[in-house]
Amino acid sequence: MFSSIPSTRRRKKQRHEYERAVDAKLDITGVFKSEEELSEIIRSRKICYDIEPYYNTTKQGQLVQIGYQLNLYGTFPDTDNKPSVDDPEFPRILRDVRNIAKALSHTCDPLHMCDVTIEESNAITYSAERKMRPDVTVHVPIFDQQHFGHAVDKHIEDTVRTAGKVLESAGVRRKKWGDQA
Repeated sequence: MFSSIPSTRRRKKQRHEYERAVDAKLDITGVFKSEEELSEIIRSRKICYDIEPYYNTTKQGQLVQIGYQLNLYGTFPDTDNKPSVDDPEFPRILRDVRNIAKALSHTCDPLHMCDVTIEESNAITYSAERKMRPDVTVHVPIFDQQHFGHAVDKHIEDTVRTAGKVLESAGVRRKKWGDQA
């Protein structure tokens, strides 16, 4: 009987954290004028994301996963025949994707993800997973900024899980847009 108490508390806490992640909403204050503007940008840029491990090398030369990198992708309009970094649309796409990253950083745990870690892209990438569409990418490293270099812990795991849920609740797709099935 006593051994089930910690297990019950742990399950309740996990359930509470899950519900908080599901209920979390992208904080667009000061970034987007309205939810409608955000939705339109997500649809028109076909914003999607993926998450990959983020590594650092220790003093001993060992590779340690210290967090994750969340990659946000936005694309050019279908009517754009020759997308390039010189295309007038490129800086607008970069701005839109970067603003979604900024709103995400306002929403999630600032110790693990914040504005200063958002790297800007200056290239167009192509991925077979997204049917070779031209993507403008913003990378958002997620790790403990107070204790840089320590291995992934529960707080980092919770932050990356919440980030994914928040993006998906706003309409951002995981890995690829629906018409790329």
